[in-house]
Amino acid sequence: MSYAIHKQTYAEGQAYRYHISDEAGHLCYIAEPTGMLLPSPTRLVEFFDPDHNPCSRLQPPDVAPWQRGKRYEIFASEEAKEPHAVIRERWRLVDILLLRLPRYEVQLGKYCYVARGSRYGERFYEIFRPRGEEEVDEERHEPKGVKVGQIQRPTAGPDYIIKTDAAPLRQAPLVLAALAILIDIELHSRGRSLPR
Repeated sequence: MSYAIHKQTYAEGQAYRYHISDEAGHLCYIAEPTGMLLPSPTRLVEFFDPDHNPCSRLQPPDVAPWQRGKRYEIFASEEAKEPHAVIRERWRLVDILLLRLPRYEVQLGKYCYVARGSRYGERFYEIFRPRGEEEVDEERHEPKGVKVGQIQRPTAGPDYIIKTDAAPLRQAPLVLAALAILIDIELHSRGRSLPR
């Protein structure tokens, strides 16, 4: 299963809307950042169906913006009180020193996934299902686990392509889109314009 994300931006490159489409090119969701210019936003990104009816939201973390390691909650509906999924941003000291992108842990029900930036090829981020207690093989600096997906930044076409065949992740396009949007917001906030 794959999903494509097309980003609409202001002149300086900041996104004001994302279109999330399925493999057939049908529009699934529209995502709009809502709280990026507010001092303490209550919603970071709102998701809408193709008819622009609200259907989900991504809550910002309850921490100061300069702190590392944030926790984002995805609510499956406007009325939901409990999060459908949680995404945690993780920084290691070596990531900060080498100006690497953060890692993300996705908790979707009882399933956990780790998304890690890749420096090689068109795989921008790789998604793993961790195995065992240790998340990372420190000797090789690679996640211990099974690769279940990837986020690509193609040179033409959509801004991001997310591919996964792992259930239940493939049935959670909102969670996958929220992960790619958080990565995109992080790139823009750090002033990084990585080549495509």
